[in-house]
Amino acid sequence: MVTKAELEQQVAELKRQLEEQAEDKKSGARKGGEKVKKAVQDIPDKLSAEFEDWSGEIETALAELDAMPHKKAILFALGVFALGYLIGRSR
Repeated sequence: MVTKAELEQQVAELKRQLEEQAEDKKSGARKGGEKVKKAVQDIPDKLSAEFEDWSGEIETALAELDAMPHKKAILFALGVFALGYLIGRSR
């Protein structure tokens, strides 16, 4: 048979465990909040890095288009003619 003292001891142990779990949840929520805050702070850096990659490719494409009439004049003239023809036929 279990004595009153043993029951009280078990109840005290269970209360202590519940308090520890509550504290762990609070600290876990704080850590989770810190992770989310850090992830949100990293978004602008990631976006700016991706934008810089695209801006380099756009600048390269524009430089190639600018140099095309000088390097490949016949190809450029045919392209302009084809574009004009397509625009004329679309009306």
